[in-house]
Amino acid sequence: MLNRFNQFPESLRSLIGLTSLTLIIFFIFFILNIFFGPDKDAELKIAEQKKVQEKANELIATLPRGVLTFYKSDKGQQLSADEYKMICVNTKIITQRAIMGANIIDNDAFDLYTANGGTTGKYSVKWDESKNKCFAEFTVKPLSGSSKSVTVKGEALGFLKTSIDTRVYFIKNF
Repeated sequence: MLNRFNQFPESLRSLIGLTSLTLIIFFIFFILNIFFGPDKDAELKIAEQKKVQEKANELIATLPRGVLTFYKSDKGQQLSADEYKMICVNTKIITQRAIMGANIIDNDAFDLYTANGGTTGKYSVKWDESKNKCFAEFTVKPLSGSSKSVTVKGEALGFLKTSIDTRVYFIKNF
C-alpha cells in the first residue's frame, strides 16, 4: 500500500499529508475540549454575579452623594457594616485626597510623591473577610532613572460617593 502511495504525484501526496495533519489536529482539540472544555456552571456563576452586582448598585444608589464613613463623624453619613462591605467591594478608585493624607504619615512616600510630581502607580481596594475591614493600597511611582517605589497600605475608613461611582476618601495607615 505504501508503494501505491509513492506512485501518486508529489502534489497529491502533499495534499493528502496536509489533510491528514489537519484532521489529526482537529481531532486532538476535539478530545481536549471534551475533557478540559468550558465550565458547565459558568452561566450560573455569571448570572449570580450579576444579581450581586445589581443588589450592590441599588444599595449604593440609595446612599447620598458626598462623604461616607465607617466611623462616627460630623462630616458625611455613617455606614452600616453591610453598606461598608458593599461599598468596599465595589470601589476601585482612590481619591487624590486619600493619597495625600496617607503620604503625610509615611515620610518616604511623601518625599517620593512630591519629588515625582504627585504620580502614583497601581492601586487596589480589597475587602478582608478575616478582619471584616476594607484595605486600600497604592504604589508611588519611582523617579525617572530610579527603581525605588513606595507602597502605602492602610484601612479604608471613608468613601466619597460621586454621581458616577464611589472612591476611597480616607486611608488610615498608622
